[in-house]
Amino acid sequence: MKALIFLLSLALGAAQPATTQPANEGYITGADGARLFYRIEGSGPETLVVVHGGPGNSLESIRLDLAPLAARRKVIFYDQRGGGRSQLFDRAQDLAIDRHVADLEALRGHFGLERMTLFGNSWGGLLVSAYAAAHPDRVERLVLDAPAPPTQVEAVEMAEEFARRAQTRFGDAERRRVHMVFDPEVWLRAEDPMTVCHDFARAVLQLYRHDMEREPRFRGDLCAGPLDSVRRQQSVNQMIWQSLPNYDLRPAVRAVTVPVLVITGESDAIPLSGVANWAANYRQARRLIVPGAGHFVHVEQPQIFFPAVEAFLAGRWPEGAERVE
Repeated sequence: MKALIFLLSLALGAAQPATTQPANEGYITGADGARLFYRIEGSGPETLVVVHGGPGNSLESIRLDLAPLAARRKVIFYDQRGGGRSQLFDRAQDLAIDRHVADLEALRGHFGLERMTLFGNSWGGLLVSAYAAAHPDRVERLVLDAPAPPTQVEAVEMAEEFARRAQTRFGDAERRRVHMVFDPEVWLRAEDPMTVCHDFARAVLQLYRHDMEREPRFRGDLCAGPLDSVRRQQSVNQMIWQSLPNYDLRPAVRAVTVPVLVITGESDAIPLSGVANWAANYRQARRLIVPGAGHFVHVEQPQIFFPAVEAFLAGRWPEGAERVE
């Protein structure tokens, strides 16, 4: 199990006084009184709630790359508990997925949203699915962007694919370095966890990208947040995945009746079988496999990704989206 948790981690401070916060950011109270940081981009009558990947990262891992989504609507990003500028936790039970689901429900209530349109990136795709299953009457529609798989079986396949890519994409010395920076204890003991995190970020981009000859123009910051938050990033990641032994969300999402778009790249390290399983088990879902992209479809193929998502948010299935039986 530890080896799986280690490989799954690839998948991808102190608060200022409220009076000094810019108008587009601040804090809300989540489950069990947790303090959660949020940031709002854009404006308009529609609201989209974006749930970042990781787990253990912050909203800054995707905010800049998803800027086009804020051109026509209000987009709410937030740092999940245990990361970024949100409250940090040391106990695994405080980081379990049911606490994250409760945080999303608290966010919905805070912003007065009767129903939420949710966009989940990577791990965030799994999280918004768990939320939709728990609160099917509180969701309007869902975008699962390169989502983590819905079952433990596919998570094992994902871990195996990461291991294969590490063998082919890194030399011996690089593999040793990569192994080190994915060890949570290395982060916790490091004098400079930012250096470790930047090494980690470079490895993630190598393992997830489609074209090894062309570097994607990735603007997200996987190392954003207070130093103590960055130091704990992989420990948080590990504890959250450990809270999901033998999981299978397929039966739960069958109760969700809203439209769901599942989008990913043709060469994502996350198995395409997971994408198919999400699309087949939601009642009203379609999948879109984007050529020439890996995990970061919005970065590697933005000219396909953003029009597809915009069409879906406007109530239409994007061209190429298909049903899965």
